[in-house]
Amino acid sequence: CVQPGLFAWEVYVDILVLTSGGNLLDSISLALCAALMETVLPKVEVLEAMEEGEVVQLRVNDRPEAGTPFPLRRLPLCVTVAQIQQRFLFDVTSEEELCADAMLCVVVDAKSGEVMGLHKLGRGLFDLAALPSMLQRCRAAAAALMQQLERELSLKDHS
Repeated sequence: CVQPGLFAWEVYVDILVLTSGGNLLDSISLALCAALMETVLPKVEVLEAMEEGEVVQLRVNDRPEAGTPFPLRRLPLCVTVAQIQQRFLFDVTSEEELCADAMLCVVVDAKSGEVMGLHKLGRGLFDLAALPSMLQRCRAAAAALMQQLERELSLKDHS
């Protein structure tokens, strides 16, 4: 928020998928988190009106070093689980997706490990008895993805 009740940032994200080898939601959420973690908002100052009726103006400093990092309170990462008979697979290919009896997309806040949402994909029934252990594995997968992403971003910053 630049000035409460008056100016705030509004962010839109467009994603263009050129090809998919499976696990599309997971890939998109990871790319989105990476992009937002690297986003720097320009420094904006609100210049108060000098006279009554004058329009409030904004002064924008778009130098990256003057900006502030995008305020990410949560990092939602999708971790999709495919069930094939009694087995559960992570990071599935498009061929494995076609063979799956059921699929479940678990959205995990990579910062806190909290499960933010569940979405059943496609047809079939997911074994609910396996859900508690599956959610724990999804939390671990999200944490591992986050560690890898942070390593990659820190390597980029040092090069």
